[in-house]
Amino acid sequence: MPQHDPETRIDETDAKGGSNEGVVRWVLLISLSLAIITLTVIWVTGALTQDNVESQGTATGRVEAEGEQRKNAATDNDPVNPNAD
Repeated sequence: MPQHDPETRIDETDAKGGSNEGVVRWVLLISLSLAIITLTVIWVTGALTQDNVESQGTATGRVEAEGEQRKNAATDNDPVNPNAD
């Protein structure tokens, strides 16, 4: 009768079924960096293009800013006193 070796030895590459190059790490690192850069650019350009009404963080601040904006628009278009500035 043939004797079978009860321990089968397999090297690391055969056991994993692939190579151990670390490519996934680079793909994740590059993807994460691009996502952070893209979201930062979107956030900064959005913040720079806000006017006074949008920059107010509370509803009360927005109402006050809209009132000031209307008051300034009314004095700029005043036909009775064109030099109201």
